[in-house]
Amino acid sequence: MIEINAPKVSTFLFRGPPMKISINSSQLKRMAMDGQCYSGMFHYALTKLQSITSNLQALTLLSTREAFNMPVSPDKLLHLRNLKIYCCGMENFDFFSLISFLKSCPALESFFLSAGPHLDVRQDSIIHGCSSAVSSHTRRHVAGFHQGNLKKVTITGFCSSKSLIELTCQILESCSSLQCLVLDTTGGYDNTGICDSTEKKAVMEALRGVEAIKKYIKGKVPSSVNLEVLEPCGQCHVPKLRKLGPC
Repeated sequence: MIEINAPKVSTFLFRGPPMKISINSSQLKRMAMDGQCYSGMFHYALTKLQSITSNLQALTLLSTREAFNMPVSPDKLLHLRNLKIYCCGMENFDFFSLISFLKSCPALESFFLSAGPHLDVRQDSIIHGCSSAVSSHTRRHVAGFHQGNLKKVTITGFCSSKSLIELTCQILESCSSLQCLVLDTTGGYDNTGICDSTEKKAVMEALRGVEAIKKYIKGKVPSSVNLEVLEPCGQCHVPKLRKLGPC
């Protein structure tokens, strides 16, 4: 276990397996929990962080394995405004389960999700017949869920995963305050706008992601939301910005 008795601690950065943590500080507002090479960090955050700090405003989570389903009734992080989640190499992860975070953070204003990179076609791909189509009759959704403060959502490594499409559609339907939705089908790029050693398989999956956006998401974007799509160039793999909504 970790026990910290420092009443002025405002930032806590942790890397390792989920464990018992006690921090005696009412000023703790920023946390980063890196569970790389371990399992269960997302589940831990939804069930344990509220007991560590009740005033958290910014949270970054990284996980490579999630062995448990997201809790049905997660703890409330009432003051959290900025959330970043990195899913590293979890090819079969159910992205829709992350709706648990949006339900537990009513004050959330900014949500960033790194969903990739994806070097192979996901098993739940909705493109080219790998999975059933996502329609209002077949996709999952949380009835009655509403989030009234979320303004910006960014998803990098956006792919043709059905569960990722379902998560995005739920956000569009449930977040009335949403102003900007950025879907980056690449794995992220530097300030020069050049892909970092993008492999051919990753480029092909990115293009499937663009096709999925056009088919299943574009038509659901309200006129009040600015949709920006980043896609790789077919010749040199330089991501280019495509605006599919009003500026």
